[in-house]
Amino acid sequence: MKKSCKIAIGVLIAIGVLALILVIANNILESKIKKGIEKNLDSANAVYEKVDVKLLNRSAEVIDAAISIRGKMLKVDTIRLNDIEILEYLTNKNIVIGDLRISNLEVKIFKLPKKEKDTSTSKKQNSFKNKIRIKLVRVSGGSLKIFEKDSSNHRFYSKLRDISMEQVRIDSTSLKESVPFNYDLILLNIDSLYYDLNDLQKLYVGDLVIRNDDVKITDFQLKPKFSRNEHQQNISKETDWYDLEIDSIGIQGLTWSLQNDSLKIGNSLTHIDQFNFVIYRDKLQPDDNSIKPLYSQMLREMPVLLQIDSISLTNGYLKYEEKIHADREPGTVDFSNMNFQISQISNVNLDKQDFPETVIQAQADFMETASLDVNWSFNIADTQDRFNISGELGRIAAEQINEFMKPAMNVQAHGEIEDMYFNFVGGPYTAKGDMRLEYKDFKIEVLQKDGKEKNKVVSALANLIVKNKAQNSKANHKDIAVDRDRTKSFWNYLWNMIKNGALKAFI
Repeated sequence: MKKSCKIAIGVLIAIGVLALILVIANNILESKIKKGIEKNLDSANAVYEKVDVKLLNRSAEVIDAAISIRGKMLKVDTIRLNDIEILEYLTNKNIVIGDLRISNLEVKIFKLPKKEKDTSTSKKQNSFKNKIRIKLVRVSGGSLKIFEKDSSNHRFYSKLRDISMEQVRIDSTSLKESVPFNYDLILLNIDSLYYDLNDLQKLYVGDLVIRNDDVKITDFQLKPKFSRNEHQQNISKETDWYDLEIDSIGIQGLTWSLQNDSLKIGNSLTHIDQFNFVIYRDKLQPDDNSIKPLYSQMLREMPVLLQIDSISLTNGYLKYEEKIHADREPGTVDFSNMNFQISQISNVNLDKQDFPETVIQAQADFMETASLDVNWSFNIADTQDRFNISGELGRIAAEQINEFMKPAMNVQAHGEIEDMYFNFVGGPYTAKGDMRLEYKDFKIEVLQKDGKEKNKVVSALANLIVKNKAQNSKANHKDIAVDRDRTKSFWNYLWNMIKNGALKAFI
């Protein structure tokens, strides 16, 4: 046999032996990695149909996996791991993955009472000693449901389009937390969301997109569970029925963290566009006599820490209806083309000397005709809850005001208010301020008890005490004092300020 032929045969045998060694090593390593993945899945109390490892491709796949941790259940169709760092696992027993793809993630969370503890997985969690780091996670499709204990109806539901996360980290410590991993969120895309808010309200969201620290919400709805009449049958005291729809909400620079066991939320700008808000109050219900704190106190005492630089609301509509008489339609006021600018909403570091003042500037059309501008300010850190509110109302015909006055107060007016300006400062108990009012040909008619016909005698007496007997008038009044009923809202307080100023002008 020629020497060259012997060499060729020797090379082929060497290659064959090397290939056999590689195949055996590949199978051994694949088996070892597979067992390692299975061991980690078992440590996390996971069940699965199959684990498949391909060493040459540095990939692995888990089919039909499910995990249960303290009232939380996660299920996926497939989990595919790419770019597995084999050397890191062989030397340190840590799992480092370049890319993880999950399809159809289903998460169910059952709210367990605090007195009950689910210890079924505690022993296995304590045995989880490896560290897992995933450079990129992509989730396609799925859902999240939250249930009350022993309930088949979900209190929260969301349908996922996709999620992308970077640098996901899992260890024995993270598995003990509410969210069993740490991560940097890149993108969360939800195409529907439902939340059973309370006994009277439910919340819907059409789309929710979180991209890094920016949030976009479209088709936000806060809906009543009952009709207006049904609502009254499900309350024991005066409670507003309300219906809120918002086209879009944009949040820029969102941050959140835990500070002394309290959730802290901050952002640079929140923009709310195209909102429609209807509020209905039935005054025939028993009064709610609880003390109503002013907004500065409510914000100061919130369990959530807030640090919001600016909120902008544009293109809004608000309608308020109040039913006072059972046999009449409710009185109505509305505000259209509403625009708000709110700055500095914070209850963080309340003791610092230069704590910023919260300032609210609002513009609207009152009853679709009269321009309204309001400036309102208060300091959340001020425990005396002092505030300043001023505003100016443009020309409005008395007939427009009658939509509220006639059904609610049994009075209707004629004439015109040409201009009204007010400026009040106050606190939780009293307020004092000034008012300027200009009116023209203003007359008052007091109606019969049925609200349909004019009470001629009482109307004549009322108009006798209206200044100048309905002639044109300009009035400036200072030191208008108002005592607050603390069982009523701030808006009732403001109404009484304006009402007292108007009475001084007319009488």
